[in-house]
Amino acid sequence: MGLVLWGFTQSGLANAKLIIAVGSLLTRSYEKAAQVGCFVHLAAGVFFAQVYTYIMVAIGHPGIGTNLLCGGAIGMLHGLIMSLILIAAVADAHPIEEFQQRSFAIALSHWVGHVAYGLVVGAVIGASGIIVAP
Repeated sequence: MGLVLWGFTQSGLANAKLIIAVGSLLTRSYEKAAQVGCFVHLAAGVFFAQVYTYIMVAIGHPGIGTNLLCGGAIGMLHGLIMSLILIAAVADAHPIEEFQQRSFAIALSHWVGHVAYGLVVGAVIGASGIIVAP
C-alpha cells in the first residue's frame, strides 16, 4: 500500500502522504508526524491483515488464486470505505492545511493502495497453507 501511495505522490497525481497525514492528524504538527504515523499505520496494517485472514479462513477456499481474488475484493470494499471517510471527514478535521484538500485523485490513490494491500495479504494467506482443503 505504501508503495502505491508513494507512486501517486511521486508522479504528482495526488498528495498521498498517508504516513505524514496520519501522524500530523494525531500530533497536530509535522514534528514526529512520520514516527507516529508509521507506528499507527503499521499497527492498523497488522490488525486488518488479521481481519482479512479471518474472512478468508471463514470462506475456506485454499490456494493463492482464490485468496488473491478474495483479498483484492476485501481491499476494494475496505478502500472504498476508507476513501469516503478520508474525503468526507478527515480532510475537514485535519490541522495541517496541506491535508485538508479533497480530490478524486486522493480518494483513488487510497482505494488503489487498499486493493494492492488486499492482493498482497491474499497472496500471502494463499501461499502460507493456512487454509487447507476439507
